[in-house]
This record gives sequence, structure tokens and C-alpha cells, in this order.
Amino acid sequence: MRLPARIDVLRLRNFRNLFIGQAVSLVGDGLFPVALTFGVLDLRNSGIDVGIVLAAFAVPMVLFTLIGGVWADRLRREWVMIASDLIRFVTMAVIAALLLSHHAQVWSLALLGFVYGCGDAFFFPAYTALIQQIVPRDRLQEANAMRGVADGFGWFVGPAVSGILVALIGAGGTLGLDAVTFLVSAAYLLTLRVPVLARTVAQTTFLAELRDGWREVSSRTWLWVMMLRAMLVLFVTIAPLQVLGPLAITARHQSPALWGFMVGLFSLGMLVGGVVALYYRPLRPMVTVTLCGTTAAAPMIALALRFSPADLLAVWFVRGIAIGVFSAIWDTTLQRHIAYESMARVSSWDWMTAGGLWPIGLVIAGPFAQAFGVTETLWFSAGCGVVFSVWVLFVKDVWRLRGPQEPDRSPESALPL
Repeated sequence: MRLPARIDVLRLRNFRNLFIGQAVSLVGDGLFPVALTFGVLDLRNSGIDVGIVLAAFAVPMVLFTLIGGVWADRLRREWVMIASDLIRFVTMAVIAALLLSHHAQVWSLALLGFVYGCGDAFFFPAYTALIQQIVPRDRLQEANAMRGVADGFGWFVGPAVSGILVALIGAGGTLGLDAVTFLVSAAYLLTLRVPVLARTVAQTTFLAELRDGWREVSSRTWLWVMMLRAMLVLFVTIAPLQVLGPLAITARHQSPALWGFMVGLFSLGMLVGGVVALYYRPLRPMVTVTLCGTTAAAPMIALALRFSPADLLAVWFVRGIAIGVFSAIWDTTLQRHIAYESMARVSSWDWMTAGGLWPIGLVIAGPFAQAFGVTETLWFSAGCGVVFSVWVLFVKDVWRLRGPQEPDRSPESALPL
């Protein structure tokens, strides 16, 4: 069957198998937050304990992503991803077993969560670099857009299904299903036939290659300012929203289910944004990324202005579309401008800077809201988010970076079956 032109990247065997494996794994990722939260609450009904366990999963992304990026450039990327999947399978299976057998403790879940997070730290830099390695340059945006579609689908379906599964089979059983999805991902990765990466520079020491990764970032003004921008916006706006959003909903005496619907529609919007990115090729990609990213302030403003539930849902949906477009264009731009042998290290800087101040943003949002009020904190966070986002538009290199022309669609450029 002939695929539509914009998704014919799926005719590439390697990418198709990678896409299927990750689509299954992402549904599992969507099951995880709801199930784990209820699993921890069942132990001692403590929000503090939930925060401790979730932080344990997140901290390794800050601590070890740069290390993961170096190893993903030194080794075969698919092997790094398979090892990461197996580590996450084992840790999630043990967490599920502990919850099912009623032997789980907060400390044990946090410890296992830390090990799981180490798997994440190695997986994601390798993932971005592998897409660059197996997809032709003129199909990269389609590949990243399809990746965004899978992300949106997984994070839309997963949380909704997770609530039902937790009620039917418990948090432990639901996390057990999540564990199985890592085996599916690893199985599909084993089917890839990726050529050995030809290096233009001989391998040196680990620290030297770590420094080379930073040199790749710092030598491109548009790249490091956009990474700095992302770190600041995540810190002042996106992370605090995870705390301020539920507080604002509660203060208005709205059902907590509204927050769940808002998050779900955001994920659905990401799916739509991925479809949009199949067709939209901006002339100035970093300007588009900046404008899409500035929509981070919109949910804050909508909550501060006390929008109706229907309007809040619409804002979250549109925000999701913007992020779907943002993600595809950002990843494609990196893959087009960074050498194959350095891609994982540069991607690791992207992941590390994005999450570097995230935990602090989560921690300070509550005290700020308590001291100054939820609405006032929402306005402050939104204002800072706009300022910290748009300042990069005054950087010449951000405007100078041009996007690719429309890819060649002639028969000679058709993808192999």
C-alpha cells in the first residue's frame, strides 16, 4: 500500500521499527505517572513522599545525561538504547512486584526510581542521534513529526487508561504492564540494521570527548542561547505550572478531574502539532521555535484570568499544538547542523539544560504561592516566562539561521521499501 507522501518516512524499515517500538513504550510511559502516584499514596498517603519518589526518577537526567551522551557517541546508539530499556524493564518490574506483594517502602521506590532515571539519561541522547543516523536529511522533519505524533498519542492515551487500570488491577499491576513495554521497545531495536558510524575524528579520552560536546554547543550562538532560553522558561513557567495549576483549580473549587482533562488535551494537541509539522517548514526555524515556546505563558494567564473550564481546555489544546510543532522543528534543526558523531553529546546538553533548574522550579512554586497568593504568582511566572522566552529574538544568529528548502519529491528521491 502506498503511504501518503508526508509519512512515507515509515517506508524506511529502520525508522518504521524504531517508531513502532517507541510508540508502544510511550503508552507505557503514559501509564507510569498516575500509577506510581497512587502506588506511593497507598503507602502513607503523603504528598511529600510522592514528591521524593518522583524527584528520584528525575534527578539522574540532570546528573548523568552528559555522560550518557558521550557513551552514545562512543558506542552503537541502538545498543545503548537496548541496555537502557533493559535497565528500565528490570527496575519497573521490581517496583511492580514490591507494590503487588505489599513490600514497597518509600526509600526502596526512590532508590529504584534513581536507577530507572539513569536509564533515561542514557536513552534519550542516543534516541535523537539514532534518528539522525537512520533517516535521510530530507526526511528528518517528517521523522521528528511522526515522533511527536507518537509522543502525543502515548501521553494522551496512557494517563486515561492508567486510571482505569489502577482501579481494576492496582498500581503494581499497571506498572507491570509499563515494564513489559520496555521489552517491546528493546525487541524492535534488536531488528534495526544500523551501519557502523564512520568517525571523522579518532576517539580520545572520555573527558576530551565531553569537552568536545560542549565545544559543539558553545561554537554556535543560536544553539546555546536557545538552550539557555529553554532552561529559564522551564524554571520560571513550565515547572511551576505543575504545582500552581492544581492549586488554582482547587482554589476555584473545580474538580481535580479538570486538571486531568487539561493535561490530556495538551497531549492530544501535541499529536495534532506533529501532524502540522509534517507540512510546515519555516524559513527561520529558531524564530518559530521561540514563538511556539512563548505559549508557555498562556496557561498561566488563562488560570490567572479565571477562564471557564471550556476555555482552559482550549488553551491547553492550542499550547499542545505549539509544542508539537516546536519539538519537530527543534530536533530537525539540531540533526541538520550537528555532525553525526557528535549528535548524542549535543542532545545530552539539550536534555541536561532543559531539566537543570526544573526541580528548583517545582520546589519554589508552592512557597511563592503561599506567600504572595496563587493568582499573583501565576502573573509573575507568566510575565517572567514571556521575557525569558522572547529575549533570544534580539540575537542576530537566531534570525540568521535558515530552514531547509522543501525536500525533493522526485521519483529519484523516493525512499526504499
